[in-house]
Amino acid sequence: MADRSDRARESSAKAKDSPNASAIAQLMNSPERFFNRELSWLKFNSRVLEEAENKRHPLLERLRFLSISSSNLDEFYMVRVAGLRQQARSNITRPSQDGLTPQQQLDRIALEAGALMAEQQRIWTEIRKEMRKAGLAVLDADDLSEADREWLRTRFLE
Repeated sequence: MADRSDRARESSAKAKDSPNASAIAQLMNSPERFFNRELSWLKFNSRVLEEAENKRHPLLERLRFLSISSSNLDEFYMVRVAGLRQQARSNITRPSQDGLTPQQQLDRIALEAGALMAEQQRIWTEIRKEMRKAGLAVLDADDLSEADREWLRTRFLE
């Protein structure tokens, strides 16, 4: 009876002889087998934002998911994008394991993050309308009366 290591060697030998062996070997040596860490993180944050659109969640929970997505993106720019910008300014061109240079990563991040921010704004507009219908309003400065402004000045600035 063959033990596990014998079966593993036989399986490995068969794989080397298979017609896909060269394609597998190429893939194993290719940067395409890796996900970019930064772009993957943006996709994760998009999934968080999707929860803000999920009508099965209560309205204020949806607002919370939107807030989390926004806060995550702020931190992403302060830490990860800042690091990539420093690398690009230092003319570092060595690609990461996925084959992208710091500047290429920044270019892709700009596209992905731009789309994410546009989606955040769209969802915020939608949630804000739903909040108003529910009796919860977020007011702009122009929405306040002079009496409201004076009360706020007295309350917070004096």
